[in-house]
Amino acid sequence: MSIEISHETEARLAGEAQRLGISVEALLNRFINEHAALTRPAQQRPGLPVWHLGGTGPLHRREIYDDVR
Repeated sequence: MSIEISHETEARLAGEAQRLGISVEALLNRFINEHAALTRPAQQRPGLPVWHLGGTGPLHRREIYDDVR
């Protein structure tokens, strides 16, 4: 796999890898692993929201309308 990056970015990566004494590939692997550790894993199936509305029960028509006795 290959990606295109600017010459400035390539130089910055090479300089940082040289400063740390590792290869550019190892530096990129380190960045990817740190990013993976910081991101939250995606949920497989998002659940429906649960609304806790208190102790109300079902409403009957007589409680809403006056035409029912």
